[in-house]
Amino acid sequence: MQKLTTHILLVNNPIQEANEYYQRQNPQNCRIFCAEELSIEISREIIDESYIAADGEKIILIAANAFNIYAQNALLKILEEPPKQVYFILFAKMKSQLLPTIRSRMPIFNHTNKEKMPNFPLNVETLSLREIYPFLKDKAKDYISNATTLKTEIQSLYLDSINAGLQFNQEEMQMFEEALLWAGQHEKAYNIFCVLLLMISNKKRQKMQGNIQ
Repeated sequence: MQKLTTHILLVNNPIQEANEYYQRQNPQNCRIFCAEELSIEISREIIDESYIAADGEKIILIAANAFNIYAQNALLKILEEPPKQVYFILFAKMKSQLLPTIRSRMPIFNHTNKEKMPNFPLNVETLSLREIYPFLKDKAKDYISNATTLKTEIQSLYLDSINAGLQFNQEEMQMFEEALLWAGQHEKAYNIFCVLLLMISNKKRQKMQGNIQ
């Protein structure tokens, strides 16, 4: 019999995969928490559930397409020191959705089908204020943004920036994490990309000045 362990499972469809996993388990010893975005309220429910006694081992499945930063912070202690015979499986699309402190506490298994993340609409390597302005002007017309599409664009911008050779410090990484949080709270796309693109433009200018020196 395979030994249970607390871990992160990277999959293409977290909610679907978690439900399929749940169907294969004994419902008396397995609990499932699914949401489009993991909220702090759900995290509290997960913590409460983890302390409810079960007959033998208990598996708690957590699945979401996005993860609120505060919700993740609320789970840190229980993930690091779970009650006896309680095991967590966290289903996510990408490890970058999770805080480094979460990733450091749980082994990660990648079960995703390799689907290429779409490129950001602007070319980060040649990004300039001349390109940023019309992009933001267009985003200003979007009064209601699709949260899932917006989060994908934020993640694409981050990956394209890394591929373009930009290196972000902890504070700048936090800006991307907060941008994903804002997207889940239906913040306007214009406001989010105004912050991120100007930060990236400044990073590119600093990098260029460093190369010249």
